[in-house]
Amino acid sequence: MKIVSHISFIILSCLMVLQSCTVEKEVKSGVDRYSYKNILNLKSEPDSANDYSISSFSDLGAWHSFALPKDKNLMGGFAGPFVMRQQQSVWISPSLVQLRLMDISKNKPVDLSEGEVLENDFYPGILKQTIKVENLIVKLSLIYADNRSALLKATIENTGGERKFQFGWKGNVFEGNGFMLERDANGIAVHVAKDEYVHVHFSNKGEHIVTDNDHYEYYSNTKSLDKGQVWESSAVISFTLSEDENAKMAKQAVSHIQKTDSLFAANQDRWEHYLTVLHQENGKQALLDIKQYDHLAVKSLLTLMHNWRSAAGGIYHQGIVPSYASVYFQGLWAWDSWKHAVAIAPFEGELAKDQIRAMYDYQNEEGMIADCFFRDSEIEGINWRNTKAPLSGWSIYKVFEATQDTEFLKEMYPKLLKYHEWWYQNRDHNSNGLCEYGSTDGTRIAAAWESGMDNAVRFDSAVIMENTVGAYSINQESIDLNAYLYSEKLYIAEIANVLGENEVAEKFKKEAEALKQLMHQTMYDQADGFYYDIVLENQAQVKVQGPEGWAPLYNNVATDEQAKGIVKVILDSNKFNTLMPFPTLSAADPKFNPEKGYWRGPVWLDQAYFAMKGMQQYGFESEARMMAEKLVNSAEGLTTDEPIRENYHPLTGKGLNASHFSWSAAHLLMMF
Repeated sequence: MKIVSHISFIILSCLMVLQSCTVEKEVKSGVDRYSYKNILNLKSEPDSANDYSISSFSDLGAWHSFALPKDKNLMGGFAGPFVMRQQQSVWISPSLVQLRLMDISKNKPVDLSEGEVLENDFYPGILKQTIKVENLIVKLSLIYADNRSALLKATIENTGGERKFQFGWKGNVFEGNGFMLERDANGIAVHVAKDEYVHVHFSNKGEHIVTDNDHYEYYSNTKSLDKGQVWESSAVISFTLSEDENAKMAKQAVSHIQKTDSLFAANQDRWEHYLTVLHQENGKQALLDIKQYDHLAVKSLLTLMHNWRSAAGGIYHQGIVPSYASVYFQGLWAWDSWKHAVAIAPFEGELAKDQIRAMYDYQNEEGMIADCFFRDSEIEGINWRNTKAPLSGWSIYKVFEATQDTEFLKEMYPKLLKYHEWWYQNRDHNSNGLCEYGSTDGTRIAAAWESGMDNAVRFDSAVIMENTVGAYSINQESIDLNAYLYSEKLYIAEIANVLGENEVAEKFKKEAEALKQLMHQTMYDQADGFYYDIVLENQAQVKVQGPEGWAPLYNNVATDEQAKGIVKVILDSNKFNTLMPFPTLSAADPKFNPEKGYWRGPVWLDQAYFAMKGMQQYGFESEARMMAEKLVNSAEGLTTDEPIRENYHPLTGKGLNASHFSWSAAHLLMMF
């Protein structure tokens, strides 16, 4: 199915509004997003600028987010914004844009905190609030209009007798963080850093704005409301990242305000389209039943969408960051990106393609792709010390399957070939066709990073060796690396066939078969029923059992007989079939340490997915589904409103490390 971009939805929705009156809650796609209330708990508010404990909502690649207030004193607005900056993400305000209502008839303000809260909820793609107070029904809704701007719509209905009001807005910023409130075109602005500003533009022309360094009040003209009459207002809250964006924002905000209704209709269509696609994706190959775990499926999609970031600074194409909730994860990583692209492709094809393009923007002349980079790469740097495991061929082909975009294949094909060959030119120390992980700076730690399994036990005794200038390998050929390279050869062959390069396709198929035979001969231990890394000097197997040993299962390297051995090891309750299955080190290993070992015991959902799909591919269908349900049911918070975590404790199911983690969400989505 070709996925329509959000821009197309906006155009379509505008036409629909012209033809008929669009009701916001009308279901056009068959799946009602209002069935999914508070899938994530976003009810909280920051007590300081650096409060990173709060879950929040963003969309369309914006770099700022909002939450639902928990404190009744903040009703009439939403918590935030939270602006995302590498190592400097901050909450600008407890609530920067709150309704201010003055009852002129009674000469006193309407205290929204005294009202009855009928709604204060998060639904996919929208925050909503309804308050009943003093014969008024106050409603607020917040969506995103584009990749820089949130759109807040407010309506106040008078259910009593005629009264005169002065409507307006108020807000404040956290003190002591250098934030400065300034007047702006029909609103206010907050200087964040350098050329970065939060702008707020109001639809109702105000009589005046009162500001000091940390708070403001915005007064509109007075207006009488009869019973049943409604006052409406909109505010555009933008986070701009450059001088050029700042200059354009006032005009853009006016355009958004003029199109408020059509933008809300487009948002409704787009999100219910996502939900419809999600339910259609569930088929015979699914590891999890969407009817049983539909809230988890929606939460996984939301996690990816909340981590969507648009092009900015050193990020030249849009992509999905690992976690907005961790200040150190506000960039793009290669391994993560390949996974994110595959998961999001059925929903946002252009985002998936751009996620891949973003990584290839950092491909050097030799063909290497950088490990990671950031919006503020001048400050944070670009990690050229290592790359990541070769999953880009898989990612490119799966995105093509979802989008059917052959032009995208043509664009990526030569770049993929160059990257694939780079491995053999720079990471095959003895030129025997089996590659090793390595680094560009000669450090073993960067070589371990290249595997993605940073401190895995299998690398404890590894030493670094120089191949050529600027190219180093560790002294062991890794089974997972070569299994990925085997798959990549087959994906290149598939792509070559689509593009009519039949001779190239045959060449890579032959290379894949030869590589598979090499792995069979040296890396599988029949007695153990498992695959291992190989030490270069003596061809000894590195007898550590971790997820690398089931990479041949997922990548279809193993024979049927070998697959039986691998699955037997996986299902062993003393090794990988723990309370929450698939630890990254066998529980029988003396170095098993989930509390402190990042890759020495915790369950990572990508590796669990690879194991279960591998089991499924070799006919172990019931075992794979049983393990998938055990995985989900034993993980703390996966089936509740808690955020999806980076990894989990295999003996307790406790969530570990970063919250709202994208590749965990990506692989959960793949399970559906």
